Amino acid sequence: MFLSKNLKYLRERNKRQTQEGLADALGITRSAISSYEDGRAEPKLVVMDRIAQYFNVTLDQLLKVDLSRLTDEEIQQQKEVSKYVSASNLRILTITVDKENNENVELVPEKARAGYAQGYADREYLSNLPKYQLPFLPKGRTYRAFEITGDSMLPLLPNSIVIGEYVTNWNDIRNGQVCIVVSRNEGIVLKKVYSRVQERGAFLLKSTNVNYRSYEIPVTDVIEMWRFSAYISRDFPEETHSYHELKQAIERIEEEMQEIKSIPRKS
Repeated sequence: MFLSKNLKYLRERNKRQTQEGLADALGITRSAISSYEDGRAEPKLVVMDRIAQYFNVTLDQLLKVDLSRLTDEEIQQQKEVSKYVSASNLRILTITVDKENNENVELVPEKARAGYAQGYADREYLSNLPKYQLPFLPKGRTYRAFEITGDSMLPLLPNSIVIGEYVTNWNDIRNGQVCIVVSRNEGIVLKKVYSRVQERGAFLLKSTNVNYRSYEIPVTDVIEMWRFSAYISRDFPEETHSYHELKQAIERIEEEMQEIKSIPRKS
């Protein structure tokens, strides 16, 4: 947490503003500003939000980023990325409905994948996709189905149909959560997603198949995120003992390494 350090840095950078001057601007006491900067107290959320708005930074930047290490341009770039991820500028999704005004679950088959990155917001494009009503899905959410290819996400088999729930604010995605990621350069992929937004302005995408390397994708390259909800397959998943055994072996080694690191060294 960089709140105390950032607050002092931003105040002093702002034409060498005094604690009293900042307190007057925020409508709080000088002693409160002093306690925040010394780390003796933390402001309430409403005050933190007021501070972030006053200095034109995001709440995440104020709390989690050492702003003294960034230029004004880098701070602004991070702020724009943060806005894009949270959809604070509004992320619009085009949908179709049936005759009773129920949202359809559109299916993007393998042969239509190439055009989806361009046609995802085009109502005419979506109207030509196969549409379904899937009563087993929870109500009140928006879903889309995608046919996956390749074996990067075993035990899901190639040509399985993966159903995703639309995610507006990408900050809501937990690290390691499986998502359908639609991007301008990579197209449509099913991966485990890890946030590297604050550090690198990117998402790290990982496969469950150890034969595939992980890679980063810039946040600004991402068009849509769909949280994995269900899948439909024509084939019964094959047993993959060797894969699971390898995964368990790696996990055991990692646990043993952590235990070794935690053992105090003799002087």
